[in-house]
Amino acid sequence: MTGAWQLLGSLSVIVITKNEERNIRECLKSVSWASEVVLVDGGSIDKTVDIARSMGAKVHLRPWEGYGAAKNFALSQCTGAWVLWLDADERATDSLAGEIQSVVGKEVGGFSGYEVARRAYFLNRWIRHCGWYPGYVLRLFKRE
Repeated sequence: MTGAWQLLGSLSVIVITKNEERNIRECLKSVSWASEVVLVDGGSIDKTVDIARSMGAKVHLRPWEGYGAAKNFALSQCTGAWVLWLDADERATDSLAGEIQSVVGKEVGGFSGYEVARRAYFLNRWIRHCGWYPGYVLRLFKRE
């Protein structure tokens, strides 16, 4: 992502991490256009936290109590009208950024959440068949 997208509305991105040094830089680069990134780390002993801070993420260190607790805490720290939830090993493509721009930038009658078609990879190969694609997951939703 080159940062070519400029949001008309406000978007917070949530990322939950623990020892994601190998993934976090590319994940955060892919959402550099967002209003804010809220990262909750459950006790990394690698450079995850340092990398996230250097890229402008709002980092919160919390003892690990499970994904539900981490996600709820992250939501409580968000200020954006919309929230995008990503795992550290996921990326927002340019295409997804454009679609999010069209949603966040205007009133979208009655919709409070959107599912995203996720591509699953195994050994760096996209699994296109056997029912794994598209794997729709709810990832973009209104905060309130």
